[in-house]
Amino acid sequence: MYNNSKRKNKNNNSGAVETVLGEGAVFEGIVSCEGSMKVEGELKGDIKVANLIVVGLKGSVTGDISAGEIIVFGEINGKIDTGTLEIKSTGQITGEVLIETLITEAGGIMRAKCEMKSPAPKDSKDKGQAPGASQVAKP
Repeated sequence: MYNNSKRKNKNNNSGAVETVLGEGAVFEGIVSCEGSMKVEGELKGDIKVANLIVVGLKGSVTGDISAGEIIVFGEINGKIDTGTLEIKSTGQITGEVLIETLITEAGGIMRAKCEMKSPAPKDSKDKGQAPGASQVAKP
């Protein structure tokens, strides 16, 4: 489910989750990793992950999160800084959000101050476009 062959990571092209906080586990502190992480337990503290963070259905995070992409099935309370935030139908977010892209399924809840940041130009074709200008989504 999380090993999407289309997802390309900067540091790991497999898209696999390397770090897992299992269901029933409680962790307090700061987590930092270069790959991807899944939280199924309870994490109280800050997380900095280079690629993907998945907060599972029974997972909860209380603290600041910075990641390339975040998918939320569970609950997050705190500040989020990410490229893409995807809130699933069971997901709940409370706090502050700084994102480039927001995807929310029906039923997903976000009680947060939200600010959209301009995406960085991907290549020379994007250089002539004004920051924040809308682009047509391609399938």
